[in-house]
Amino acid sequence: MLYDALWSAGVGLALLVALWPTKSTGKRLLKSWEVKDPTPAQIDDAIRYLKRRRLLYPWLIVGLTLLPIDTGRGVGSLAAIVLGGTLLAELIATQLHREGSQRVASLAPRGLFDIASQYVLIAYALIVLIAVVLLLADLRIPQLPPLVVSVAAVTAVIWAAVVRPADGDEVVDRALRTRSVHVSAGLGAALAGALVGHALAFIGLLAWIAMANTNYVAKKIFW
Repeated sequence: MLYDALWSAGVGLALLVALWPTKSTGKRLLKSWEVKDPTPAQIDDAIRYLKRRRLLYPWLIVGLTLLPIDTGRGVGSLAAIVLGGTLLAELIATQLHREGSQRVASLAPRGLFDIASQYVLIAYALIVLIAVVLLLADLRIPQLPPLVVSVAAVTAVIWAAVVRPADGDEVVDRALRTRSVHVSAGLGAALAGALVGHALAFIGLLAWIAMANTNYVAKKIFW
């Protein structure tokens, strides 16, 4: 367990250093989620959004390693822990409120498919369903609790994205709200694949990459 904790701490710190947000990172993030010509204030919002999540990576990854949760053995287990920590970071950061900002309720009711792609959510649900069936078929019951927890985390992120009031710039808030849903669904799909292993691990990885890069405009095109 000590070896796993040290390994996961190293991975968490490496992720923190490699993914530490800068102004260019914030600008690129906003442009990729269809915020054209972001202002310095909008870029600062994006950087703050990323820092909330990435500062949590090392702590949560190590924490999951120390918990008595059976995610299997080998690379798949460590991948599941890293993905799980990243997903929990997204969940916790979604609940945080920026100090000094004013939350404003939307005048128009906000629905799930107003901010997220139905295809991303359907694909995530299918991958989870396949993972459950495969784990039950192989009698790998100990892998089910981590999967259930991940589904609960993704559900909580989606719920918060729909119901929480806007925080800061409305355009940026909407773009990052959509990103949170898509990235969380992608992490959940990758985690489900890692718990099962084999071909589903590769499918889950591809789903994560695709979902995390499906922006709001793409959602409209698919519709």
